[in-house]
Amino acid sequence: MSLKVRIYLDKKLNLDLDLILEKEDAHYLKNVMRLREGDNVFLFNSKDGEFKGEIISSDKKNTKVKLISKIDNINKPGKISLIFSLIKSSKLDYLIQKCTEVGVKSFVPVISEKSVAKNFNIKRAEKIIKESCEQSNQLFLPAILDVEKLEKKIKSLDKNSIVFFADINSSNKKIDDVIMSNKSREFYLLVGPEGDFSLKERDLLKSMNNCIPISLGQNILRSETAAVVGLTILNSQIN
Repeated sequence: MSLKVRIYLDKKLNLDLDLILEKEDAHYLKNVMRLREGDNVFLFNSKDGEFKGEIISSDKKNTKVKLISKIDNINKPGKISLIFSLIKSSKLDYLIQKCTEVGVKSFVPVISEKSVAKNFNIKRAEKIIKESCEQSNQLFLPAILDVEKLEKKIKSLDKNSIVFFADINSSNKKIDDVIMSNKSREFYLLVGPEGDFSLKERDLLKSMNNCIPISLGQNILRSETAAVVGLTILNSQIN
């Protein structure tokens, strides 16, 4: 069975369209995946679904692909957005990659009082998301919002939304009851930084009716691990 090679394009896609690929995508097909004229590649965006294409020309200047059939309509985005405190870049790459693979609606980066990292390379994150969606057979790329302070972001959310925040001290495991009775609402998972939330932030979260602490188990998890585990648990309940 041959490997299915997929490329995300931020372009309109429709049958019988001839596309000239960007330099980076052309390099990937030619030099990494070793595809040649006549080989198939699958192209998708977040609007028009997924199409089977055929490489009709490939040289040093460009690679041209013709769309020959539509194989899937656009799937729906994830139902849970991830609010995450900035962490060190190597761990952040893992968080973005794995949460995209698991399924997330959008990434909401925040700076909390104990955040060690303060900068967020959105271009790098977008590249990781693109590659993760290509690899994991998804059709919808999650969005990335601008970085804000945690307190400002939490207070700006719709009061009807539900924010589950990972809390090692919580004994709440009845998240399915909350989801079943609030399925029409917007859902978020909030994960703190390496040093956890500050006392002030905990008091803020506990004071807001739409913020609900949840347990991710007895073990203390790293921030990036908690994000993946939390999304997996919530996705299994909401889908």
